[in-house]
Amino acid sequence: MQRVATEKDLSRLCQIWEQQMGLSAQQAEQILTQAAGLQNVYLVEQDGELQAMLATIPVSMQQMPGVYFYGAVELQQGNLQPLVEYAKQQQTMCGKGFAVVTTGKGLDDFWMQQGFQPYFALRRLRRTIRRNLWAQAQFDSITAARLAQLREKYCPQAVAMQQPVWTAQIVRMYSQGATTVESEHGYGVYFERNDTLEFTELFARSDYDAQFLLESARERTGIEKAEITLPENSEICLGEGVREVYGMANFWAVKPPSSSGYMRLMLD
Repeated sequence: MQRVATEKDLSRLCQIWEQQMGLSAQQAEQILTQAAGLQNVYLVEQDGELQAMLATIPVSMQQMPGVYFYGAVELQQGNLQPLVEYAKQQQTMCGKGFAVVTTGKGLDDFWMQQGFQPYFALRRLRRTIRRNLWAQAQFDSITAARLAQLREKYCPQAVAMQQPVWTAQIVRMYSQGATTVESEHGYGVYFERNDTLEFTELFARSDYDAQFLLESARERTGIEKAEITLPENSEICLGEGVREVYGMANFWAVKPPSSSGYMRLMLD
């Protein structure tokens, strides 16, 4: 039987995510109750035994309401597919017209069978950063609210989660060692990985402005190598990098946007 999760299920659902996804109990509870909300968590139960579970986290893209399918777990084979259909039906009644998923978690073939298609591609490239003593920017000043503003400014086609989710994401990234850098014409989020600055997100008005952010990070850290992840259609470093798929989408009640979307910094 498919049904919506309740407060009585919370402890059991958190335990399953701990075992199956490696989340802490605190992380699991936060995602279930705050990011998704239990009213958006669906499960299959048979004779009191949980068979499958799925969270549908509210998102938007280009002003269209949708959901982010997250934490799909199948404990008894054959129960996840009908659960996905049930979740789509429930979310359609709530006015949602599409769903997105991130790739690389062992379920890519399954999602393709459910009508999902690769939709969010990235480019990954390496750069050597030259010195620029005049490159000065702001560091660690981007809050959740500010990140949402910057995303809207530089990438309005990005998949956006609700504010409480962004807040949790920013806190988690900072706790994991992320640094944010911002100038008048762009921003980036990076991690120091040995002798490399790993930019997990970088947006700027031009190549020059992007280079300024990289140079500012070098002046701060002394690290001259960078690995940069960009949207596939970014105008920065055109023609450079290796393409990789980050996410898929299923538009079941709305037309796909004419331009490809961008998805990054999800709960992965």
